[in-house]
Amino acid sequence: MQNLNKDALDIDVAKESRKGFGSLLKRSAPFLGLFFLIAVLVWLIDYALSYVGAGTIFITVLIVGALIIPFYFASLICSYLEANDRPVAAKVYFKTAGMYFSPTFFGSFKILKAALISLLASIVAYILFSIVYLNASSLFDPALMEDVDTVYSYVLAGDAEAANNFLQNSVPLMTYSRFAAFATDAGFILPFLYLISRASITVFIRDFMPTPDSRTINAAYKEALRGGSYGYDADYFKSTWWVYLILLAFYAGGTVTGYFLLEGHPHIGILMNLVGVGFMIVPLVILLPYFVLVLDNLFRKYKTGFAKAVVDIARRVFEQYKYTNQISEEEAAKYEEALKQAEESIMNGTINNPDVYDAEDPDEEKEDK
Repeated sequence: MQNLNKDALDIDVAKESRKGFGSLLKRSAPFLGLFFLIAVLVWLIDYALSYVGAGTIFITVLIVGALIIPFYFASLICSYLEANDRPVAAKVYFKTAGMYFSPTFFGSFKILKAALISLLASIVAYILFSIVYLNASSLFDPALMEDVDTVYSYVLAGDAEAANNFLQNSVPLMTYSRFAAFATDAGFILPFLYLISRASITVFIRDFMPTPDSRTINAAYKEALRGGSYGYDADYFKSTWWVYLILLAFYAGGTVTGYFLLEGHPHIGILMNLVGVGFMIVPLVILLPYFVLVLDNLFRKYKTGFAKAVVDIARRVFEQYKYTNQISEEEAAKYEEALKQAEESIMNGTINNPDVYDAEDPDEEKEDK
């Protein structure tokens, strides 16, 4: 296990990230513009499907996973290259998005794990909100508890239709359900964004590896944090907590706006929360370069600890392959040489591999020549 604090550089991550935000925002404008248009297009599709109540949750997961995440990846990579003075043309953006599905990068953001943790967080948020809201209402609004008892009596009697009709016509219950939906959705969205962005450092870790797959990188990330996670997690939280408050404020503002715009619509519960997500897209895209700078500075600060963990895991895998005769002598010699070079690079403090991300267009290279 590697202790990230032990080998960390003395960098104020938040301060350094704020310094370059304005400049990177301008340089990343083409990528951010494309990402914004794609995000809005996906949102419009989801909104239209939600308007007719067509399998909203399943379709949302599908289109976000298939479209938003790869283009988030492309925005991250392109902005990262710009932040490190490795300019890329806007037309490379779509090529980079396709790279996400390669074995090298697919799974970098730990989406499934983030979704499961966020689902648990949303359930906890719903339970806590309900406890607070219902207890407060029992003191200040007895009508809510009376309506809850009425619905419960219909449910016990097995009269679902009566329970549903009463629920739809009870103002206290409808108000509670909409606030509860907001708390539940916010309890999912914010942790999900936090976990995805926190794990995005794995894309940067790839920058000093020869040719690993995302599973090796993710394992190294996990192993490195076990040995010194406090410094990394604390730095990330201190640098980004205010961003999530902004996102929450825009989400809340959008949800309230959706409530007044769509009042009386049969699918208002789903739609008003989608309006909130739509409002949140704007600051999310604008602040993406800041996240890139935070991750870049975290990468530089804890680079040695991550590198050691990556090489340790790669060597263990290599030794296992050799022991079970899963690779040829020629391949073994090649891997051994790559590992030795990586270990020497760590000792010399030169652990970057600037050729990992191909920012040049092959056709342009031919023309130049």
